[in-house]
Amino acid sequence: MGPMIKKTTLAALLTALQILTSCATSDIVSVKTLSKYYQDETPAQQSTESYLIGSGDVLAIDVWREEALSKQVTVRLDGKISLPLIDDIQTVGLTCGKLENLIEEKYTDFVEVPEVSVTLLQSGSGKIYMLGKIQSPGEHPLTKKMTVLQAISRAGGLGPWADTSDIRLIRKIGGVERHFRIDYEAIISGKDMSQNILLEPGDTIFVP
Repeated sequence: MGPMIKKTTLAALLTALQILTSCATSDIVSVKTLSKYYQDETPAQQSTESYLIGSGDVLAIDVWREEALSKQVTVRLDGKISLPLIDDIQTVGLTCGKLENLIEEKYTDFVEVPEVSVTLLQSGSGKIYMLGKIQSPGEHPLTKKMTVLQAISRAGGLGPWADTSDIRLIRKIGGVERHFRIDYEAIISGKDMSQNILLEPGDTIFVP
């Protein structure tokens, strides 16, 4: 047996299983319809704006016309980052937009009109969950631009007797759990690679 699952991880997995079993078949739609849930924004834009920074994330901090103040930083285990001229900043739990405002406020003593841009380069804190007939079910780290196929591969591949016709993606959009069916065969055959979507922190993939 593999290492024991942490209590918090186990609770998250049990919650996901309860959601799966309570979801009516009529509530499950093709992952190809995912974009309509984001209104005028793409899923990637929605994810970037709502993403909460965590420890291990790599950020690009750009201060307009201030090259000496611009740098790439990694959020430390204490949740802080270090920037030139100003004290350490607590960043965990902030969006990139809120962090931009906070840094601009701190740089007003050094720059006449600071304009700051914060970009998430790599998520070191994001997690996804793999459930069902998968070789290594449980919590897995989400790397930058990870797709459905990459996630399945990282989890050791599909388990015996996996139903590839009914693989599901569970994602919270606007505070509501949504279920999407993924056509795995269409992806691996190359017929419809659009279903091999990029994953977001908190996504769950269920293989029946």
